[in-house]
Amino acid sequence: MSPGRYEQLTERLPAGVRERLPARSPKSLPPDGRRWPAARWWDLFPLRTKLVVLLAGLLLLALLVTGVATTTLLRGVLVDDVDSRLTSQSTSQAVVDELNILFETNGAQQPSIPTDYVVLVGNQAGEPLFRLASREADLPDLTDVDYETARERVQQPFDATGEDGTPWRVISIPTTVRGTTAVTSIAFPLTQVDEAVQEARSLFWLTAFVVLLAAAVTGRVAVRRSLRPLREVEAVADAYGRGETSRRVPDAWPGTEVGRLGQTLNTLLDRIETSLAAREASEARMRRFVADASHELRTPLAAIRGFAELHRQGAVREPEDVTAAFARVEAESARLGGLVEDLLALTRLDEQRPLRRDPVDLLVIAADAVHDLTALAPTRTVRLAGLDGARGPSPAPVVGDDARLRQVLTNLVGNAVRHTPDGTPLEIGVGVREHDGGRWATWQVVDHGAGIPAEDAERVFERFYRADTSRARGSGGGSGLGLAIVAALVRAHGGAARVVPTPGGGTTVEVAVPAADPEPELLDVGPVDEVDGEVVDGEVVDPDGGRGDDAAGGAPGVAGPTPERS
Repeated sequence: MSPGRYEQLTERLPAGVRERLPARSPKSLPPDGRRWPAARWWDLFPLRTKLVVLLAGLLLLALLVTGVATTTLLRGVLVDDVDSRLTSQSTSQAVVDELNILFETNGAQQPSIPTDYVVLVGNQAGEPLFRLASREADLPDLTDVDYETARERVQQPFDATGEDGTPWRVISIPTTVRGTTAVTSIAFPLTQVDEAVQEARSLFWLTAFVVLLAAAVTGRVAVRRSLRPLREVEAVADAYGRGETSRRVPDAWPGTEVGRLGQTLNTLLDRIETSLAAREASEARMRRFVADASHELRTPLAAIRGFAELHRQGAVREPEDVTAAFARVEAESARLGGLVEDLLALTRLDEQRPLRRDPVDLLVIAADAVHDLTALAPTRTVRLAGLDGARGPSPAPVVGDDARLRQVLTNLVGNAVRHTPDGTPLEIGVGVREHDGGRWATWQVVDHGAGIPAEDAERVFERFYRADTSRARGSGGGSGLGLAIVAALVRAHGGAARVVPTPGGGTTVEVAVPAADPEPELLDVGPVDEVDGEVVDGEVVDPDGGRGDDAAGGAPGVAGPTPERS
């Protein structure tokens, strides 16, 4: 591997792994001229090579131990067989009698017999007197075996060595020959035993070599197949780094480590892709909001600047013209202030400042909103009803911040008023709904206008989103903050807001927060009749004469006091 290629590969590794590797190619020497440590060389080998080497090494060790143990046991069994035959011969009286007859008959002629056994007869001091063996037999050296030694080793075979180094197994017994004490030794060579053991050893190691070779090849194939998913994981990670974010690791059996790794990596990549998509969507919304906010700010600022320049140049001289000009300046300033206040409200909600936790009844807030809207929008029919259009609202006690909850309903009612024509009836439903084992205090603000398209209904609570992409104020569009404030306030109370289908057409926005146990003083709410109200210049007018912004740009002043800005 060239140094340049090595550096290219190591640059793809995580920093923690890259720090443990040599800065140069493994084939190059360290700066001080020494060799790399063995442990570092071992770390540079692929995992499959390490596994195959470890498996082959363990198998070789097992075969080595097995071979040594087997040959040792085999030799011991064969030697025990020789010992048993020597012992049986030495204890036979017939054999002793035959030896005496041969000794008496042949004397010093030393007869030769065709057998591997050797019989040696020595005097009491161990000096040889007579032997019985084949002519080509190599005799064991037994000069140190005297009568006393034979008595001590009676029936105990022992090892001896011949003149040419041949190993023998010998058993010596004290006997009487020609009426004198003597030592008779019966010996058997272990040459055949050693040859048998050597043949077994050679056959074993040949078999072990074949087994080891086959195991190495089979193990390498098995390891490569087992680690194939890891190569797929590597390929997916490399492709992801090159921008192919949709590529995933193929499914594998989840009961294996590789299968679980693939699932975990796919889950991680899915989350990363989702996060990237969410960030891109957030950036797109932010860019859209910046463009919208820039237009929203630029339009009133241009009007203010234009009227100021007209007044400075003296083009506005008549008192009624001056009054109209400054009224426009005041109106545009109010619009700017409302937009800034909405942005500040969202910022403070993001900070998750604690809310007040007081007993509140949503029915009381809804009744106040109906009474206020009755006076402010006489051209509309406003009705306080139960949930899903049923007559007879019911108390909906909660524990929360009264001012913030009023702001939620203010935004919802103002949004319905602003985005529906004059005379469109409105309904505010109040009640408690059972869902998933819990009780939820619920508001439903229903209008029978044009409604919201299905593709926009799922996004109306997103920040900076407007179903109407027009930037013209007069067309009813907003900056897309009012319903975002609603969603944030409802979430702060542990609830949720959504748009639900409306029978007969229109829009129904439903808000639900966890219900509390009702208190007696919250149950006495008088009946509310259907009444009318008035909308001036497309905005709901509050009892103090102020104008509330639409739900996309702020909270309309229709229900209760204006919430404090914390």
